[in-house]
Amino acid sequence: MKPGNTREKRGAVIGIVLFGLLQAACVVGFWALCLIPDLPQWLFILFFALGAFCAALMVPALWALKKRFQELDALEDIQPVTLYKEEKTMVLVNIDYIPGKEFEVLGMAKGTVVQSKNFGKDFMAGMKTLVGGEITGYTEMLNEARQIAVKRMVDEAEGMGADAVINIRYGSSAVMQGAAEVIAYGTAVRFK
Repeated sequence: MKPGNTREKRGAVIGIVLFGLLQAACVVGFWALCLIPDLPQWLFILFFALGAFCAALMVPALWALKKRFQELDALEDIQPVTLYKEEKTMVLVNIDYIPGKEFEVLGMAKGTVVQSKNFGKDFMAGMKTLVGGEITGYTEMLNEARQIAVKRMVDEAEGMGADAVINIRYGSSAVMQGAAEVIAYGTAVRFK
């Protein structure tokens, strides 16, 4: 396991722990409200249901943690060493020609990913905006997302039988608070 993945896994666990503490505080608070003497039954049912809902939210959170661990384990296969090895066989350029090569156009190849940071890093990024400077958590997130998008674009181009992808472009947009979509696209071509 690479040090970056260990750090990412630790950050994801810290995010789940913080979320779990928040949910536990909500459950305890709703439980305490249920103990109010002479509480109308409809309020007791409401507080009990809200407490149960807060506790139940841990199930999808733990499922998301499991999925993130699986993503991080899969990322080890497309970290820079593997990605660069593939780039040696697939020519990737951001110009619309390859000097000295004739080719036939196969179509557009694209790769996209929507990436986010864990709750802990997102919170710390918010704190960093108070004082300014680079938010390294988001820089790392976008670099990882670009690598994944390029890998997916290369896979799609290979599926078309391409030897190269020309005129490569990147795009990025915020999908929601703390999550960004990154797309890599270009024209897949086959050498004549």
